[in-house]
Amino acid sequence: MALLDQILQIAYFASFFLVFVYGTRIQTTIVLVGVKRSLGRLGQFKKAARDSVLTSALRFKADQKEVESRVDRLTGSFAITPVSMDPHGIVPKLEHVLNTYDENLKMEVRKMAPGATDAEVNTLTNQMEISIGLDQMYRVVRHFYLLAKKQGGLMAMAQLQMAMPSIMEEAEAYSSAIDAFAQGKPIGDGIGPMVASKMVEGLQAKEIEEDTLVYGTSLEGRNLLVVRAKGPGGSVGKPGLAVEKLIQENSPVSLVITVDAALKFEGENSGEVVEGVGAAIGGPGVDRYHIEQTAARNRVPLIAIVVKMSNKEAIASMTQQIKSTVDEAIQRVKNTIIARTKAGETVIVAGIGNTMGVP
Repeated sequence: MALLDQILQIAYFASFFLVFVYGTRIQTTIVLVGVKRSLGRLGQFKKAARDSVLTSALRFKADQKEVESRVDRLTGSFAITPVSMDPHGIVPKLEHVLNTYDENLKMEVRKMAPGATDAEVNTLTNQMEISIGLDQMYRVVRHFYLLAKKQGGLMAMAQLQMAMPSIMEEAEAYSSAIDAFAQGKPIGDGIGPMVASKMVEGLQAKEIEEDTLVYGTSLEGRNLLVVRAKGPGGSVGKPGLAVEKLIQENSPVSLVITVDAALKFEGENSGEVVEGVGAAIGGPGVDRYHIEQTAARNRVPLIAIVVKMSNKEAIASMTQQIKSTVDEAIQRVKNTIIARTKAGETVIVAGIGNTMGVP
């Protein structure tokens, strides 16, 4: 018995010594294994997105080697944001950079898929953007993983470990969008254009800005100008410039309503329709700037109606739960117009979002 106690005591002190001396290294190894596993999943997501782009492009009978070369070159592309030391005038500079990047990407896609229609080019461009996004995530995580492995710093590994759940959630959202974009199905972010499309069903549209349509209709004596991006290819259009032009051309405008998807908090129900004040439009802020600037100059109230959903639901195939809120969102828009305006006044309704699969 005494011998057993001595053995247990020695084992206890030996384990204490190992933890004291090698504890940090053990913790680092455990974290590295977890991050490496996540890095492997990111690599799979990246490959699946690349394969999806290749498959879609090769439907247009393009040369496989040329397509692969262009995809690999575009996957590493990037846009440099303008210098912000002097913030005055930064929005036009940012808009110019984004427009140039978008035009360059579409030009490369057209070369990659000769004979594709404008809608198909937009869809392929969206697929390419998913591939670029996943590739950048993979590169960033791999960089910090190798750096932490090289330096062996527990703090660096802890920071990477804490960031990984958010990164993987974003990557899974991108990955879930691959099939939706490849098959041309409506995505959650298309709820705004879908609401606008149903409000003007059967009416003729006019293209007011690049890939952006406007419809003229009425509601109980009010003149409605309904804006949405052109579908069914994946496009968000230029709703900011469209609303700005409509306010200038149809002054006085009594109200601007934007309808868009919004990120829900944990615990909130997907598909909940919520009203607020301001311009409901995501992205880098260029379109929102145009709407806010013009509305403030002309003293036009801004009302936002949003449909709550998760990040994954926003870019994946639209769920039936999200789709079922279209009628409720339309009714909210109509109720707001009737409550806040009078007969004879002009109202702009902008359905914001990606028109993938929305004709």
